[in-house]
Amino acid sequence: LEAQIKAFVDLGVNVVVSQGKPGDMAMHFANKHGLMVVRVMSKFDLRRLCNSTNATALPTMTVPSKEELGACDLVHVTEVGDVALTVFQQNRQENAISTVVVRGSTDNVLDDIERAIDDGVNTFKALTKDPRFVPGAGATEVELALQLASYSRTIPGIQQYAIKKYADSLEAFPRTLADNAGVKANELVSKLYAAHQ
Repeated sequence: LEAQIKAFVDLGVNVVVSQGKPGDMAMHFANKHGLMVVRVMSKFDLRRLCNSTNATALPTMTVPSKEELGACDLVHVTEVGDVALTVFQQNRQENAISTVVVRGSTDNVLDDIERAIDDGVNTFKALTKDPRFVPGAGATEVELALQLASYSRTIPGIQQYAIKKYADSLEAFPRTLADNAGVKANELVSKLYAAHQ
């Protein structure tokens, strides 16, 4: 066992992450050779950690190859409140994974915050996967109404009135949103038009 742990250290390994509980002898030899051992009980968290450090999860305790090793700038233990956390920190601009620590007074507050963060992250993921999104809250409809109203002035005859009325009907979307939110609809629609001029 000591030879196996020494092989890890000789390869340049500083931290070993395990899903299973390491034995007492393994911990003794790891401490003797200055090797940090971290236990991650969740398979999901282990996969995320491997993804962020570019490591390969090995099914058994064998010495990994250079390609299977991951890299992390800093691994340390810190306390948030009264909970000890092991932090794997990457000091680079683009990271595959980020952690958001959420604290709140009650479980209901924490659930609401977690749901809001989850909605925001999933919306961003959807935006980056498919860029065919348009602004919401009536902004698109007001811009379309302005463009159609301007186009209607270039059309001769009675058709211009139909196009203008269709442009006016697009105001119904931001007006309905404002009414449902309890905001003065006329003020909001006029502010939207002013912002799009």
